[in-house]
Amino acid sequence: MDLMTYAGWMFGALATVATVAAAVVKVKSSVDNTTSEIWRGEAEAQKARADRLEVELGELSSRVTRLEQERELLLSMATGQAAMNDFRAAVTSQLDEIKTLLTPTP
Repeated sequence: MDLMTYAGWMFGALATVATVAAAVVKVKSSVDNTTSEIWRGEAEAQKARADRLEVELGELSSRVTRLEQERELLLSMATGQAAMNDFRAAVTSQLDEIKTLLTPTP
């Protein structure tokens, strides 16, 4: 075997290695692209979910605010009713006392 034969074999081996390396790079690139598309889709789905949850959180927050306002109104009404009952009892007892003072005793 002469030098040209060895050079031919070497060139053939290098070409084969380069072809295999290019195929490996191509397959890895394809896998990376597929993975990136999957993650992109997942990120978009998570963003849509986060936006939906943000809207729902805003609605819940406004409902909680409204319920707290209604609670305060009910508490003030309940407290007012108790105050009215106390006032009524005081007026009634004072009227009873005035009646007894104004009624002649025999």
